[in-house]
Order: sequence, then C-alpha cells, then structure tokens
Amino acid sequence: MDARFTAEQDEIRNALRDLLRRRCGPAESRSAAGTPAGYDPELWTALARQLGLPGLALPEEYGGVGCSVTELALACEETGRVLAATPLLSTAVLVAPLILALGTETQRADLLPRLASGSLTAALAAPPGTALALTADNTGDWSGGGRAGGVQARPAPAAVTGPPRPTTAATAAGGQAAGSTSRTTPPPLGAPAEQRPTEPPADAVPGGPGPAPSEGAAAPAKPPSPTPGPTPVQRTTAPAEPRSGTAVGQTAPAPPLRGSGWRLYGQVDQVLDGHSAGLLLVAAHAGGFARSRTLLFLVPGDAPGLVRTRQTALDATRPQARIQLRDVEAELLGTDDGADVLGALARTGDTAAAVLACEAVGAADRVLEMTVEYVGQREQFGRVIGSFQAVKHRLADVYVQLQAARSAAYFAAWAAVHEGQRAGGLALAQALEALRTAAAEGIQLHGGIGFTWEHEAQRYFKRATADELLFGPPHRLRARAADAARLFARAEVTV
Repeated sequence: MDARFTAEQDEIRNALRDLLRRRCGPAESRSAAGTPAGYDPELWTALARQLGLPGLALPEEYGGVGCSVTELALACEETGRVLAATPLLSTAVLVAPLILALGTETQRADLLPRLASGSLTAALAAPPGTALALTADNTGDWSGGGRAGGVQARPAPAAVTGPPRPTTAATAAGGQAAGSTSRTTPPPLGAPAEQRPTEPPADAVPGGPGPAPSEGAAAPAKPPSPTPGPTPVQRTTAPAEPRSGTAVGQTAPAPPLRGSGWRLYGQVDQVLDGHSAGLLLVAAHAGGFARSRTLLFLVPGDAPGLVRTRQTALDATRPQARIQLRDVEAELLGTDDGADVLGALARTGDTAAAVLACEAVGAADRVLEMTVEYVGQREQFGRVIGSFQAVKHRLADVYVQLQAARSAAYFAAWAAVHEGQRAGGLALAQALEALRTAAAEGIQLHGGIGFTWEHEAQRYFKRATADELLFGPPHRLRARAADAARLFARAEVTV
C-alpha cells in the first residue's frame, strides 16, 4: 500500500475543503439540519455540480466521475470535519453501489445518472447494522421473515382485477364495495406512458361481463373458501378525494398494474434521509418457508400507500425517518429474484464502513484541533492551561489514538478497491472510539462552555454516539469481524 495521496486526491480534498469552509460553517450546518429536508439544497447542488461528489465513485458511462471508493472516502473525511448535513451517505454510499451491482441495464441507465447529478436522492430502507452485515450475519430474519417484523413482499396481480367501476357518492365519501380495490398505481420507474400494458378485454377479466352461459350448461362451481389467516391491518389514511374533472357517477379509468410488480407491506425505522429521499431502496422478505429470501425493491418517494415520518435524532445532521409501506407497489431491483442480495449488502456494508471511518477521522481531527486551540488561549492560575502536564498527556493520547484510526481508515478505503479485503468494520470501530474520545476530552477541557448547546464540541460527541447506535458499537463491530475470520473457531491440533 502506498500511503501517499495522488495529485487527483489532493485536488479533490483541497477543493472540497475550500468549498465547505465558505458554504458550511457551524451556523450554516445547524441551520440546514433544522430545515424540513434536513440539508441545504443549495449546498447539495454546489457539491454535485462543481465537484461531482454524488457520482464520484460511479462509472463515467452512468454520468459519474469514474473515481473509486478511496476518493469518496477521502471526500467524506472533509465533510465529517464540518459535520455537513447532506444526503451523500445515503445516496452515494449506500444506494448507488447496490443499484450498480444488482440493477438491470435499464434501471442503471435511468437512475444512476440522476443520482450522480444530485437531482435524485435515495435512501436504503433497512436496519444498517444488521442488513449490511456489520454487527451480525445478515442471513437472519431482519428483513421480515419469521417473527422479526420488517417488510413483507408478494407478487402483484398480472392484470387489473376488475372492470372500471363508477365513482358513486358513497365511495367518494370514503365507502368501498366489498371485495373491490381502489389503488393509484404509479408508472414503472423510467418507463414512458406508451409502454404501459393495456387493460384486458372484459370477458377475460374475472367478474367482468362475459358471454351468457348456454341453456342446460352446468353452473360454475363455487370457488373454495379462502384459508383462514390474520386479519389485515386497517388503513389509517384519509379516503382519497375524486380526481378533478371526474364528476360523481362517472367512470374513472382503472390504473394498470405491471405483471412483474410487487406489493410491499411493513415498517422500517431509522432510515437515513428517508423522509426526503426521492427514491427508496427497500429490503423485504419474500416467499414462504420453502423459499424464504431477501430482495431489494425500488419505491418512488411519492408512491401511494407510503407513509414517511421524520424522527427526532440524536444527531440532527443525520436525519432519520420511519417508513411505513401499506400495500405499496414496488419494482424489483434486477431481473432475477435469486441474485446474491445478501452478498451485495455485505460488500456495500464493508465499503460504507470504510467511508464512515474516514468521516469519523475527519470529525475527530477537527474537534482535537479546536481543543488544542482553546487550551492554548484559556488561562488559569496565571498561565495557559495547555502548559499543564496533565492536559498535555490527555491531548497526546487523543492524538495517538486519532493517528491509529486514520491509518486503519485509509487502509480500509484502499483495500476495498485494490485487494478486496474486508477491513471496514475494524476501521470503523477504531475510528468511532477515536471520535468519542476526542469529543469527550474536548468537552472536558473546554470547561463549562463545552457543555453548552451553543458550543460545537457537543455536536461531535452526538455524531459519535449516533453512528454507534446506527451502525454498531465498537465491541460488536469487532466481534463480527472476529466471527467472519473464524478467529475463535474450534480446530483440532495435530501433535
């Protein structure tokens, strides 16, 4: 490994640091985190247009810059220094690599250029620590199998299940005929309107007005009774109003359903940028006991039946949301539902861990820099407190821990590209410990002002704690790495 930066990497770091110094100071960062979107759209546009940051690690054929994860990690080190509130982590680090790895050529050509340009933001609706195999093996029931909750997926009907029905006053007021469905289905992602399937003929639709049976013909047998099952959850949303231009009593056209579509039902908590993302990548459980599997689905941010609620997060620069899917139509990511989804999630998790480690190193470096500057100015007992030996020792320990974390983070970002080694989890554990230690010492050495909301030290401590809650505490990250390496596996020793 060559630890020296290339000229291109130095240029990316310097240009990004200069832009963030001008556009993302402490006041701007706090203000952006408090907006409904959770970030500053103007800053996000500047990062995308001037530096191409969202597409830094995407191929040029899809509108990206063509760099690697290493450059993206170094860029995130700079965003971590200022605690920039942007959807970079959720869009470029978590979702874009999965679409690139598993998506069809049509899905890549439609989504990746928009993600690279910053015009579309995305979020991964899955528990980060478990789904990305950072704190445990991701082959369990976290996606919705068994009794774990999560999100359930089932294939959607291949065609419209009934003829257009008139909109009556009762249904306009919220009533609905038994056995009928009334859903608004969005068009396929990126598909033009002329490619939508047409409605089948009336005599081919179950329940439609087909030809009358001839005399003496046997009556059709009654369908078997459905198997008893759990009572479906009642919708809590308000009934939909009639469309403008369709008077009560007129027939509204039924929306077509794609034959390859799926329906999702469930809930996911702690979704990064889930309240504002234009696209959701949802991990859901499909199949019964015999063919239980985890699949990824594309859901537009304005899909009918999708409920998104922003949650109060410990770190305001990491906005989170609760995602509820109430029979939401979704598109399968890729063409084969037997793809190695869990393997792709694990690889993305290792890459994300390396990027997060660099981001934490940047934050720790900044808070240590602030603390050293303060102890060189604050006077006590007639001398600056930075001259006391106890203060020097504490800051020296933080510096050594920070440099060790930086070396581990740089190696993880380099190994993810050049050697394929999965060192992201260990690097993230060391970086999170360094950030927590640096922030805690910064609060203590700043004295009374370090405990106030107005000071920046407490924001870095919140970042360290929030990342541990989202992606796993250091001891669980290390335990997962030890299990993956079979470090404590029993083996017979031949003497």
